[in-house]
Amino acid sequence: MDKLKGKRIMVWTFMGNARMYEALRDYGDRIDTIGLFSFKVDKTGTITESGVAISNMLTYINKWPHIRWLLTVANDGANSIFKALRDNTDGAQDTFCSELVRIMEKYPWCSGVDIDLEKGDDYSTHEASTAMFAHIYSTVKSYDSTKEMNICLPGMTSVNGSVGGENWCVYGDLDKYCDTASIMTYGMAWAGSAPGPVSPRSWLEGVYDYAVRVMNPEKVFLGMPAYGWNWQIYDTPENLGEYYRGTSHTYYAAKYWMQGVYNFTDDAPPQPFIPILSYWDDYDMGPWALPHVYDYMEGRDATAKTYPQMAEVYNRRNYLTAYAKQQKTEFGEILIDHDAEPDSYSGIVSVSKTLVTLGEDGSATYKFTIDEDGTYDVAVRLCYPFWDKNSIYASLDGSTVHFSENRLWWPYWRTTFWATLAKGANLTAGEHTLKISVGVNGVQFYGFRVCTDFSEEPTAGDAEYTLAPRKFKDINGDMVGPATGFKLTLEMLRRKPDSALVWYEDFRDEQKIPESYWTTLSGEWDVWQDPNSDANRPYSQLEGYGQLAWNYNGFSDIHLRAQIIIPPDGGGKSGIFLGSLFLCINYDTQRLELYEGSTLKGSYSASYAKTAKADLRSNPSVYTIEMRKRGNKVRVYSSTSYTLRFTATVSSGGGYAGIRSDMPVNCQLLRLGDAWTYEPYERFDVIMPDGTETSYGRIERSNCTWDEEFQVFTLTSDVEESSTRSESISLDYEFYHSHIMPLECGNDYSAKIIPRDINIWISRLFLGDSDGFSILYYQNVDSLIYWANQAAYRWKLRGMCMWSLGQEDMRVWEWLPKQTE
Repeated sequence: MDKLKGKRIMVWTFMGNARMYEALRDYGDRIDTIGLFSFKVDKTGTITESGVAISNMLTYINKWPHIRWLLTVANDGANSIFKALRDNTDGAQDTFCSELVRIMEKYPWCSGVDIDLEKGDDYSTHEASTAMFAHIYSTVKSYDSTKEMNICLPGMTSVNGSVGGENWCVYGDLDKYCDTASIMTYGMAWAGSAPGPVSPRSWLEGVYDYAVRVMNPEKVFLGMPAYGWNWQIYDTPENLGEYYRGTSHTYYAAKYWMQGVYNFTDDAPPQPFIPILSYWDDYDMGPWALPHVYDYMEGRDATAKTYPQMAEVYNRRNYLTAYAKQQKTEFGEILIDHDAEPDSYSGIVSVSKTLVTLGEDGSATYKFTIDEDGTYDVAVRLCYPFWDKNSIYASLDGSTVHFSENRLWWPYWRTTFWATLAKGANLTAGEHTLKISVGVNGVQFYGFRVCTDFSEEPTAGDAEYTLAPRKFKDINGDMVGPATGFKLTLEMLRRKPDSALVWYEDFRDEQKIPESYWTTLSGEWDVWQDPNSDANRPYSQLEGYGQLAWNYNGFSDIHLRAQIIIPPDGGGKSGIFLGSLFLCINYDTQRLELYEGSTLKGSYSASYAKTAKADLRSNPSVYTIEMRKRGNKVRVYSSTSYTLRFTATVSSGGGYAGIRSDMPVNCQLLRLGDAWTYEPYERFDVIMPDGTETSYGRIERSNCTWDEEFQVFTLTSDVEESSTRSESISLDYEFYHSHIMPLECGNDYSAKIIPRDINIWISRLFLGDSDGFSILYYQNVDSLIYWANQAAYRWKLRGMCMWSLGQEDMRVWEWLPKQTE
């Protein structure tokens, strides 16, 4: 039995520090493979020696003959070099191969080479990239068949599944062109990213579950970081004089932070030296800490929150967010609170205590009495059930107001809302009359109020937090606090704007495809809902064929998005339509196609697959497609990143809109938005612990008009939204910082976050020392050994590789088996 099966260890000689040589001297018997990180390749293919000198390694090379000593050749992540080698520009690839032979001849004791080429290009280059590795591999084997070749590969969770854009890499194709492969699953979190585990569990599991399906597991090393990152979160990087907020550190640097050896004022006063405890993340299996943070909480820890803010969880992050704004109303003192039941009515009217619906020639009259003369506000409660049920008249003592709405994106469709009938009306003591009459059949009336002061506004809610800074004990045993003051840092997630929402349909409601809202123009449609779910709104899929449309034929300029699933019996053309426009996935041609009638107006080649019946509900292949029609121009997008694929000029005006398919299709989302108006997901205000209020996140834009009431903007010309702003919006968590506040340790303080837009995530709050505080993640012996065991026993890989020797918790070597037995 091979006792070392799955337990081989690979490292690289990158650091050149004292601990690297100490590990080589004392623990070389625990190492299977070492990449001598001493060679660089340029875009001509020429290799030069750089880094740790080979002469410094000869002592250990001679001491540990069992180790596979590989000559590591790197391009230091330069895309220009990768491209030149791949494309054999001016013979660069040929030169590179001959150079590899040269350095192997120079160091004949080497076991072979380690190829570390990073920052390739997208999937379109995968064949040329694989051919390059095949050429390198054949060169090495032709020179000496006993020489071995290790390749360093980016983390991939599938074909085209690189988080860093390295989609040139296809594991299954490269498997036969290497003896071993080190998958570099370190770097999910980095200097410029949001803080987090360098190698989170979800990424590791995705990569190695995939790798073992398409590669020989016994070739593969699981890549782990021996290092960590310390992200400064008390100010922006530019104000700190740095490009990124993260600083790399070894295990022992992290340990010094725990022991209070370091601080943020150049390891000297005025900031105190405070030993701290680290937390253990029992999911990602690694330690982390919050140096100089005096209070910390997650979004869900709010002591009070107002609707529509609600607690959600994603990837174990407990945050607050709002999915839609609600109307916030205030009435002052309410003198009259009248229900919907009228004193009299005429025409076609549906009457109850709670609701009056006006039909043909319908009207209803209400009498009410004021006790004393005064100035009052009168508000009516209405509902527009659909886009064509959008007009009603109301009068107060004969003074008539017309209430109507034509904006598709207006957020109060199909819900009750309050509107001002009269503001500051002089009402005398005695009887008064309020009358409603039909504008368009079907508008609903829920009653009215007479009050001293009516106001209303759309709101995304707010959340209030209690912060309780307390003193820490420093390295001398003294109780200390910040020397200068405190800062509050908020970790928030903003998003790029999306079209102002008209309708969001995920088919999860208990009433499936209600006839009041939907019409089947052809074919058959139904909704499947997960029968095993306990959720109020279980996961669901629309399924059917033909045409299913909203029960409204007045659509013209709209933005329509769908998430399409092709079932085993599906195929042909399936997608979304607006009148005679049909945007479809054509399974037969493997293209995204736009038709006007029977005329093909544009197409984009892609790859589409059917989902097997066993995966249809739990793991479907989902394809996002969308079209935005403005006048006679249609923009077509696809993928989860909503990438523009092509534009087309059309002549059709509009009509019904919905989903259409020649054959059975499944759909898990159908979203309707405005073609011109956008909702930003970016601004929030904060009332600080010292009582001041600060606004964050709003982006200045051009070529648009702004709606102050609803905080949306409408384009004034037919351009992409991204062209209206110069500021980019991160897809990652961002930090926002307060001014310095002279708070006192021992007191409790309040902070309130007021999102002005929806879809902003309130993730975490940190109250820290204004001289500096951070989030620190690192690797220790427990973390490294856990993942070494996963490599051996879960995925049955060759073993684990660590970047890099000299950064690690030295205790790890005592827990790894000797490679010489």
